[in-house]
Amino acid sequence: MKLDVLRRYRAQMEEVVRLDLFRLRQELQDAEVRSHLLDAQLRRTADAYSEKAGRGVALDEFLVWQSTFAAETSKLAEARQIETQLREAWSRKQDDMREVAQDRRTLDRLAERIRQQRRLVQHRIDQMEMDEAAQRMSTM
Repeated sequence: MKLDVLRRYRAQMEEVVRLDLFRLRQELQDAEVRSHLLDAQLRRTADAYSEKAGRGVALDEFLVWQSTFAAETSKLAEARQIETQLREAWSRKQDDMREVAQDRRTLDRLAERIRQQRRLVQHRIDQMEMDEAAQRMSTM
């Protein structure tokens, strides 16, 4: 496989990983916002219950509050779990990004080294041709 083809392939891989990283970051931000909103809602519910409980609560109303707390707590736990999973996925994707970027940089350095070697060889060839031409001119 030619080096340029391999470099283009690695650049494409890097772009795909970059897009995945961006998508995961957006999803993580959305999950963080959702967790914060659910947490705030749960605190508002707890405050409202505390205020209401101070005046007295009937059993059936208590059961409704308890059900509300359970549902909100469950939603918050699920949102936090999703947030944690996305954070871990984002971290793994960052590692992938570092790896493919390093691979691309390595290939870029190799390509530059090859270009330098070719320039050096071409310079030597040009110098030999000029020396040969000068030698022919001097023998005439």
